[in-house]
Amino acid sequence: MITYFVIFFMVIGAVFILIASIGLLKMPDIYLRMSASTIGGTFGVASMLIAAAIHFFNLGIFLHVVGVIIFLILTVPIGAHLLARAAYIIRLPMWDKTVHDDLEGKYDNEKQVFKTFGKETATPKDIVTPQQEN
Repeated sequence: MITYFVIFFMVIGAVFILIASIGLLKMPDIYLRMSASTIGGTFGVASMLIAAAIHFFNLGIFLHVVGVIIFLILTVPIGAHLLARAAYIIRLPMWDKTVHDDLEGKYDNEKQVFKTFGKETATPKDIVTPQQEN
């Protein structure tokens, strides 16, 4: 019976990774490709790790699997965000059918700063250590 669960999670993981691979090849721009590969890859690897935990049925392996899945869930979106931000900053073209650019007019490429609510611009120093108002 456990073998069926292992097979189920391995197949689910393989399907997610296959979908991520197809999305990586078929999506028209870097932002959509990144979304497909991030979501599909994360869920695919997590499903395969769950299959490994079920197969070995050991507390130590289970704890390692949980740790790796938590690490993936926390770090993969951050890495994708950083790549998307870098792609936007160097002005990689968006898909022709992109309806709305949320950052249009909010980023000064020459100064490399974002405009914020209370200030004209925010630098990385402002974000890390905000200035105190008196």
